[in-house]
Amino acid sequence: MMLLLNYNISALMLIIHNSYAKLNLLIIGKDNFGHWRNGILSSTPATEAPSPSNYPPNTLVLAGSRTKRPDILNHFKHYQAGWDITNKHYWASVGFTGVAAFILAILWFVSFGLAMIIHHCCGWRIDIKGQQSHSSQRLCLILLLVFTCASAIGCILLSVGQDQFHGKAMDTLNYVVNQSDYTVQTLVNVTGYLSLAKTVNVAQVFLPSDVKDDIDHLNVDLNNAANTLRLKTNQNSHTIKTVFDTVRLSMIAVAVVMLLVSLLGLFLSILGHKNTIYIFIISGWLLVAVTFILCGAFVIINNAITDTCMAMGQWVDNPHAETALSNILPCVDQATTNDTLYKSKLVVNDITNIINGFIGSFANSNAPPGGNSNYYNQSGPLMPYLCYPYDSQLHDLECPSQLVSMANASVVWQNYTCSVSESGYCRSTGRLTPEMYQELVGAVNISYALQHYAPPLLSLQDCNFVRETFRIITSDHCPPLEDRLRMVNAGLALVSVGVMLSLALWIMYANRPQREEVFGKISCKMMGKCNGSNMSIDVESRSMKMARGEV
Repeated sequence: MMLLLNYNISALMLIIHNSYAKLNLLIIGKDNFGHWRNGILSSTPATEAPSPSNYPPNTLVLAGSRTKRPDILNHFKHYQAGWDITNKHYWASVGFTGVAAFILAILWFVSFGLAMIIHHCCGWRIDIKGQQSHSSQRLCLILLLVFTCASAIGCILLSVGQDQFHGKAMDTLNYVVNQSDYTVQTLVNVTGYLSLAKTVNVAQVFLPSDVKDDIDHLNVDLNNAANTLRLKTNQNSHTIKTVFDTVRLSMIAVAVVMLLVSLLGLFLSILGHKNTIYIFIISGWLLVAVTFILCGAFVIINNAITDTCMAMGQWVDNPHAETALSNILPCVDQATTNDTLYKSKLVVNDITNIINGFIGSFANSNAPPGGNSNYYNQSGPLMPYLCYPYDSQLHDLECPSQLVSMANASVVWQNYTCSVSESGYCRSTGRLTPEMYQELVGAVNISYALQHYAPPLLSLQDCNFVRETFRIITSDHCPPLEDRLRMVNAGLALVSVGVMLSLALWIMYANRPQREEVFGKISCKMMGKCNGSNMSIDVESRSMKMARGEV
C-alpha cells in the first residue's frame, strides 16, 4: 500500500516536471501571449520569473532511531541509512526482526520431530506409578483444558484482528487511490481548459498557430501521463487488494483449522482414541511451525509499516530536507514552484489582456459607419473592463468597483448586449452582439477555470498536497493499522503456544500405559457411571507385560 502511494507520487511529480518544462515554452519567450497590435495578438518575449530563494539541502535520516538493526547482507552490522524502500539493506534489516519467530519455527519443527522419532523408535514412555497417576491425570486434564482455552482465545483474536486489519488496510488503500484519482482529475481538468484556450476567438482574433501547436503537444503528454498514472494505480491497487485478500484467507484458514485441531485433540484425548490422536498430533506439529512463520512475517510487516509511518511523519516536519523520499518527491525545489506560480498568473493576465483589448478596440469604440470593421452600430453606456486578478508584479490584486471580476463578468456584460438584425448590426442599444457576448464569456470562463485549477496543481508541485496526504495517513491510518497488527501477532502467539503445549499433553496421553483404561476412568467419573474402585490400574504390572511383548 505504501509502495503504491510512493509510486503514484513519483509518477505524478515526473508528469508535472515534464509538463511544466513544456509549458515554459508555451507561456514565455517567443510563444508567450503578446499585446494587442493592429487587431492581431502578437507574440513578444516575456520577462523571466524572479529568482526564488533556495533552501540549503539538509540531510535527514528518516526513522533513524527505529532502523538501526543488524543487516543480514552486511555481516550483521547495524544498518545506519534509515528508511529507504529502494535499499536492499533496509529490507534485510527489517527482515531480521522476524528471525526470532523463524528460528523458533525451525527449532520447534526439528525438536518435536526428533521427539516423535524417539517415541516411535526407542519406545520412550511416561511411567507414573501408584497414587501419583490420579493426581497427574487431573493436573494434565486441567492443563489441557487451559491450553485449549488459550488456543481458542488466540483463534478468536486472530480472526477478529485480521478482519479489522484487512478493513483498515483497505480503507488506507482506498484513500491513496482516491488521492491518486484526484491528481489525475486535476491533470485532466488542466489539459481540458488548455484545449479550450485554443478555441478562444474574439472578433476573429485567434491565438497564434505556434501556441496552438505547443498546447496540442502539451495536452498529448499530459493526457498520456494521466492515463498511465490511472492505469498503474488501478493495476497496483488490484495487486495489493489481491495480496491482502490472500493474507486474510490464510489467517481465517489458520484460525479455523487450529481451533478445530485444539478442540478435537482435547476430545479425542479424553475419549482415548489413540490412533486418531496421532493424526492430530502431526497436524498440530506442522500447523504450529506454520503459525510461527506467519507470526514472524507479521512482525516484519508491522515494523515496515511503523518505519514508513515514522518516515512520513518526519518528512512532513522537514519537507525541505534531503531524504530517501526526495528521490520520489522532487518538490523541495522552490525555484520550480515559484516559477510555475509566476507563469500561471502570467497566463491569466494575458487572457485578461485579450478580453480588455477587444473591449477597448471594438465594444467601447464609437467608430463611424462606412467601411470600418469595428463598427456594428454599437451604442449606449460604455461597458466595464475586466479587472486583472494580479498586478504587474503578479501579486494578488483586489478588483476596483468600476471594473468587473471574472466571477460576475457574464452577468454584468449581459446588460450591454443588443439585439441584432439579419445583417449582424445592433438594432437596439448595446455594446455587444449576442455572438460577441458568448465569445467574451467563453474566454472569461477559460481564464477563470485556469485561475482556479492552477492552485491545486501547484500544490502538487510544492508538496502541500503530498504533505497533507502523508499527514492524514500518519495521524488517521497508521495507529489503527499498528494496533490491528499487534492484535494479529498476539493471536498468532497465543495459538502457537496453546497448541504447542497441548501437543505435549497429547503425546503424554497417547503414550501412557493402559491409556484407554485411564481415559475410560476419567470419562466415567465425569459422567457419573463408573465406580472408581472397579477401575484401578496397576501401571507397573502393565509395563512389565508390555516389556514381555504381551501387549
